[in-house]
Amino acid sequence: MQVSQRLEGGAAAINDAGRERMRSYRIAYQLQQQVAHSSPQLLADIRHEMTAFEMTLNELAHGNPQRPLYLPKDQQVDAQMIRLIHAWQADIKPHIESIINSPDAATQQVALASYRPLLERYVTSINDLVVMVENNNAHAAALLLYLQIALVMLALAGTVAMLYIFSQMVVRPIQQLQRAISKMTTADFDMRVPVTSQDELGELAMGFNRMADELRDIYATLEQRVEDKTRSIEAKNRELAALDKAMAISEERNLLAQELHDSIAQSLAFLNIQIQLLQEDLEKNRIADALKGVSQIREGVQESYEHVRELLVHFRTRIDSTDLQAAICSALKRFEKQTNIRTHFEMCGKLPDFVPEQVLQIMHIVQEALSNIRKHAQASHVKIALNCADRCVIDIDDNGVGFDVEHDAGENHVGLRIMRERAQKIDAELIFASESASGSRISLILSENRK
Repeated sequence: MQVSQRLEGGAAAINDAGRERMRSYRIAYQLQQQVAHSSPQLLADIRHEMTAFEMTLNELAHGNPQRPLYLPKDQQVDAQMIRLIHAWQADIKPHIESIINSPDAATQQVALASYRPLLERYVTSINDLVVMVENNNAHAAALLLYLQIALVMLALAGTVAMLYIFSQMVVRPIQQLQRAISKMTTADFDMRVPVTSQDELGELAMGFNRMADELRDIYATLEQRVEDKTRSIEAKNRELAALDKAMAISEERNLLAQELHDSIAQSLAFLNIQIQLLQEDLEKNRIADALKGVSQIREGVQESYEHVRELLVHFRTRIDSTDLQAAICSALKRFEKQTNIRTHFEMCGKLPDFVPEQVLQIMHIVQEALSNIRKHAQASHVKIALNCADRCVIDIDDNGVGFDVEHDAGENHVGLRIMRERAQKIDAELIFASESASGSRISLILSENRK
């Protein structure tokens, strides 16, 4: 930086010295014009140029850090600058003053003639100063080049040294740690990393060694612990399976109890009343009424028998496969054979693979719907449509007398409530729609829970 500043100051000094040569010739020209055609303006211009010449000469001698402008610190340059100042003060400036202040033109011509050789010698001295500064700048430029080369070499050497130090202090420990990790992936927990420093990498190496010791101890007992855990999980799974089975049985028993209460219990209550009436008729010798009661009792027993048979078929249903279409067709055939009600089945779309639990609950809902149709609908035709376009929907339609959805499909109807509970088990939606004397529809919208 010092050499660069020195070069910059020398360049400014060369520029100002060149300006002094130009200004010297300009003063000589203005003097010649003043002698030929004297005027106050020319005189003022000469005075201005002399003042500027002296200011520049003084700046060359003392320098100007703001520009920056410096003459080289050289004895020859200093001596030449002193000679230039002395020549200006002793020769050049007095001759200019004598020309300006001469009373007549002849005297001015004589003074001007003697001024020209002085000016030539003075300009030559200025040229000598410029040459000295240029030579000094050439040496400084060479020195700057050598310094730059030295700095580049130093930077390269420093880079090589830093790379070597980085390799020894960072790369090498990391490579050792990487090799140790690779060994550990092959279950070789005897690999250890040498601790060569007390810095962060050293702490990392010590941490790795501690981890390797712990892993070796853990791995030594891992197989035994895995075996113990496996036995424990198998035992818990068996317990869970038993609990699930017991819960499923309990739920089915609850559903069976509800359906028995809804159908068989009511029939038995009706039979009990009829028997009491029959006993009363016999005691009072009302034979016609007694025979009529016997007929009603026979019909009630038959209806109870059909209820019991239907419940047995209903709760003994076992879905050995997940073929929902085959299961629905089988239920319709059995229903048509038992009731002489015509049935029809339609299917649209590709049937997905449902889990067995879904198929089982769906079939319970279908059978419950068919049972309600047999007991209450007075229908002559039943249609089941299975549509699996976007979501699977099962529509159960009949042409019976219909029912009041708001009144009869409430929570008080046990059979419909059981159907809703079964639908909730498989995350399905159950919708009832019916109009008086226009039949009814039960829609089961299935969820996406599949295999």
